[in-house]
Amino acid sequence: MKSIPDRLLQSAACSRRFLEEDSRDKIACFILAQQNPDGGFRGRGAESDLYYTVFAVASLKALGNPIPIFKVWKYARSFGVGDGLDLVHLVCLIRLRTAFPMLGITRRRLLKRLEKHQDQSTYGLFLRLLADEGLSRDDPVRVSLDAPTTQLAAAMLVSHQNDEAIENMLLGRFVESGGFAPTDKIGVPDLLSTATALFALVDTGTNLGPIQQPCFKYTESLWRDSYGFSGHVADEFEDVEYTFYALLCIGCLIQSLASNYGT
Repeated sequence: MKSIPDRLLQSAACSRRFLEEDSRDKIACFILAQQNPDGGFRGRGAESDLYYTVFAVASLKALGNPIPIFKVWKYARSFGVGDGLDLVHLVCLIRLRTAFPMLGITRRRLLKRLEKHQDQSTYGLFLRLLADEGLSRDDPVRVSLDAPTTQLAAAMLVSHQNDEAIENMLLGRFVESGGFAPTDKIGVPDLLSTATALFALVDTGTNLGPIQQPCFKYTESLWRDSYGFSGHVADEFEDVEYTFYALLCIGCLIQSLASNYGT
């Protein structure tokens, strides 16, 4: 079975079947414009960030666009083995470093540092699987059904099982105008919730059926004049993270259509 990072990239890459070459080029130009001289990519601020750099690299890969490899490698290497990084940024560093040739001792030191983070939440387990592709988990993950959409999706992905209760709860978060809401109490969809829900549902073989077209329209509504994507309809700031989520949404919907109607 392919790792979660591989499956994420494979799904996002399916967006190429939908996006015309000109659109792909413009999205890639937006992403590359977010790169700083140090090789990292910025998000909401001016400084480079490992978190956004991972999304930028993944987006360029999904688009089939060349990546400024040497600049990214120098940026990632400047963090050494991640001393002082929180779990999220350590995972991002590991994801970037494993994209390039790396000494075995460096890999072991990075994974050893990962072991020191004791977060055993669903999200923590999901992050560990992103960082260490040698890990596996076959037993179902316990998660409250009133948890945020992202956590419900992570639970399905970590166990790689189609849990009917979680599936129904996720589908219940679908908003008729398109997209998925983050919780039961918030009825406004956002791109993060939509991308994670779609990926988890498609990854475990759920038929998306009638929600496909509204989700296409919702994702397209977040495409800004810069050719990047923002996180929700009221958000006018686009960044590389949400641009990747948009590619993931489109790719998952394409995979669902192919499953229903053939390639």
